[in-house]
Amino acid sequence: MEGKKLSFLKWLGLAFLFIGFPTAIAVVVSFSIPYYLLHNVTLANTLSTIIPIVVFIISGIYFRKYLQSRNLITPFMKRRSITITILTDSGQPIDEKFIRSFEVNLKFAKGEEYIKQLAMLGMMYLQNAVAYDNKDLYLRAKEYLERVEEAMEEESISFETKMLVDNLRSKIETYKYRFGER
Repeated sequence: MEGKKLSFLKWLGLAFLFIGFPTAIAVVVSFSIPYYLLHNVTLANTLSTIIPIVVFIISGIYFRKYLQSRNLITPFMKRRSITITILTDSGQPIDEKFIRSFEVNLKFAKGEEYIKQLAMLGMMYLQNAVAYDNKDLYLRAKEYLERVEEAMEEESISFETKMLVDNLRSKIETYKYRFGER
């Protein structure tokens, strides 16, 4: 799931396209219209300060989302390697922040990768359900299994992904009685 690393020049070009160009246009337009059409210097100076700042912030947000959706790694990103072992019998909980970040990245996944990530999330919630003895987390794991099964109907998947889903299904079935389901 490693992303493509961008060179500094490509990153700079994309940053200019997404942030610099819209901000420059905002500066010119926000100054020109009040100054040349309304002949109001104060309004032109005020708007040419406020509007480009807002455009810069919004463009920066969209630029970051673009990089995330394309799974691109900028030259300034720090590599964080987190190894999580998913063993429901271990009794070790998985950090909620890690699960939340996994859920956020789920919206950028498509096809078989989406199914794999859904199954992994189901396993993570099941592991936390066992570790904390929490029925709500168990039900969330079952919810992810249902979402996986729905997504599998629309997509042809590899043997590896099918085994991952079958493993989740069997683990949920194993812990069914522990959490009071019949």
